[in-house]
Amino acid sequence: AGEKASAAASTLYDGPKIDESFIVLDNRRANAAAGTSGNRLEESFVVLGSASMLRPGMHQGPGQPQSQQPASAPLSTQPLQASTSAPSTEAAPGLDAKLQAMQQVFEMASTSTHVDHPMCLDCAAQLKDEVEAQIQETEREISCYAAAVAQLEGELHEPIPEEQLEQDVSKLLAAQEEQRREAAAVEAELAALRAEMAALAAAEADLDALEERYWQDYNDHQMALMAHGEERDALAAKIALLSQRKQLLQNTNVFNDAFKIWHDGPFGTISGFRLGRTAEVAVEWDEINAAWGQAVLLLHTMAQSCGISFASARLLPMGSHPRVADRRSTYDLFGPVSKLWSANYDRAMICYLACLKEFGEYAAREDTKMGSIAPPFTFPFPIDGDKVNNHTIKLTLNKDAKWTKALKFMLADLKVALQWMVKAEALRHEGDHAGRLASLRQEGPLLGQ
Repeated sequence: AGEKASAAASTLYDGPKIDESFIVLDNRRANAAAGTSGNRLEESFVVLGSASMLRPGMHQGPGQPQSQQPASAPLSTQPLQASTSAPSTEAAPGLDAKLQAMQQVFEMASTSTHVDHPMCLDCAAQLKDEVEAQIQETEREISCYAAAVAQLEGELHEPIPEEQLEQDVSKLLAAQEEQRREAAAVEAELAALRAEMAALAAAEADLDALEERYWQDYNDHQMALMAHGEERDALAAKIALLSQRKQLLQNTNVFNDAFKIWHDGPFGTISGFRLGRTAEVAVEWDEINAAWGQAVLLLHTMAQSCGISFASARLLPMGSHPRVADRRSTYDLFGPVSKLWSANYDRAMICYLACLKEFGEYAAREDTKMGSIAPPFTFPFPIDGDKVNNHTIKLTLNKDAKWTKALKFMLADLKVALQWMVKAEALRHEGDHAGRLASLRQEGPLLGQ
């Protein structure tokens, strides 16, 4: 780039060299320039160090004699005064050509170096350092390349012996053959690995299908298990409800519900019917007959439930017209009857009382036989002949209040006998259930064998 710039300068400036050339501007231009830039300049000039100035008529080609200079003195000795009113016609064309030439030189230098010209001193110094560093780096590279070229040239001047060359070629051929064998082995191994990979992929697909089928079966099993669990819970709830109902039914006795024995003032009642009468309350004979009918039916049913037969008499429940029979005759146990003469009625009541006493004796024998209940069964109000708790049950020539009281004691003994029978049946059912369970266990395999 420097050589191009110097060649261009030599072609453009072939005139005589001057040590220093400058252009002096008058005070007006200086003031205008100062007003434009903001700094007052007394004198503005362009310094060209050792530059060749191109003057009109001085350009010559190579080999031509230098042309005659004009009569005007050099610019260094006669500066051109810039005038706004009458500019010099001789100096203006030379100055423009010089400035244009300088501008072309700077453009060429900027294009070649990729650095804007003209430069200040600091930029030029920095550029100089960078160029010198690049020159040193290039020189080092040149030295390395030269050493490498010299080494190569020295090796070329020393030929390799033919035997060594043949050995090297044979080694290379052997190595090539070995590499080919290794490549073939690697390819075979690669093929085997690919086959194994394909087999593993197939096994993986089978395993995925098996796993999917397993999870489907697992989900089906879980659904079935949940359904069975729900069914089991429903059955357990039903069993609990039925157990409660069973316990309620076991605790409930039909005799207690059908034949409720209670009291109503001085009267004993059975199924809501009063048994007896007083001077204050004259109970109708229909109600008394209904009460006796319920009492006879209850005692007769209790005897049948326990499987006993009365020896003293035979009870004949017939609704509101019950009867009692012994070996001699049958007696009506319903009214109305007269208090003055009621022998048949009294005999029927005495026979009923004898049957109730036999039931109490049966209950005592059963308690003694079982041995689990102590003491044996006894009536709260003892029965002796025609008396209950020392109150006669006969109506003939008896007071109504005493007769009603005796009947009340008799109903109390009947209620106690009914309670005993309910408990005895419950124990009997439990024993039968335990016996059935024992028989079921005996039907299974013996653990000792």
